[in-house]
Amino acid sequence: MKIYSFTFARSGSKGIKNKNLIKFNKKPLISWAIQDSIKSKLINKTFISTDSLKIARVAKRAGAIVPFLRPKRLSTSLSPEYLSWHHAINFLKSQKDMPDLFVSVPCTAPLRTSKDLDNMITLFIKEKADFVVGICDSHRSPYFNLMKKKNNNLVLFSNLKKKIFRRQDTPRTFDLTTFAYIAKPNYILNKSNFYTGKARGYYISEKYRSIDIDTLEDLEYAEFLNKKYGIKK
Repeated sequence: MKIYSFTFARSGSKGIKNKNLIKFNKKPLISWAIQDSIKSKLINKTFISTDSLKIARVAKRAGAIVPFLRPKRLSTSLSPEYLSWHHAINFLKSQKDMPDLFVSVPCTAPLRTSKDLDNMITLFIKEKADFVVGICDSHRSPYFNLMKKKNNNLVLFSNLKKKIFRRQDTPRTFDLTTFAYIAKPNYILNKSNFYTGKARGYYISEKYRSIDIDTLEDLEYAEFLNKKYGIKK
């Protein structure tokens, strides 16, 4: 089975300037994503899709394949990432090198490991899934903690018919993580909503590892967690 990973790293990040190149534990975030993929026992090739020559150079030094520079129209803050997935898959198709499984490995989950990637791929194969994502227990329950405005009044985000007075009695809910996203290439090309098929979640019991780097505060907290637990050395 051919399994290829792609990390999608555009240059115009807004929350943190040059986020994909910012240092985490002395290495750029993108280098950690590449390392996780290369260390995987199941992923055969590690690719980067970027619009940036600088990111491309760093990625190549880290051992990734950079087969093209992504078009600028697919690299804005308004561009849905799944269109970049389409672009990458169609490139592989044009090279007659289509993998059996496509794995998107974001830069922004530095506490993910290569073992997580292998476990997610194994789950995909075992469950005969259409789509696999990383999940963890919700930080807040939409049935108990989240609010929205309705006619200028605050109401619970999600109403249940049964009244619930304790958080412990709410239905179990999960947060999506940015550990990885796994699917067959044709499933990605033919679906705009990946959750309409057989979607499965890889459960991350250590919720702290689900941190997604979007702000400098996230980065500082991830550094603290990494020093405490020794995940990336």
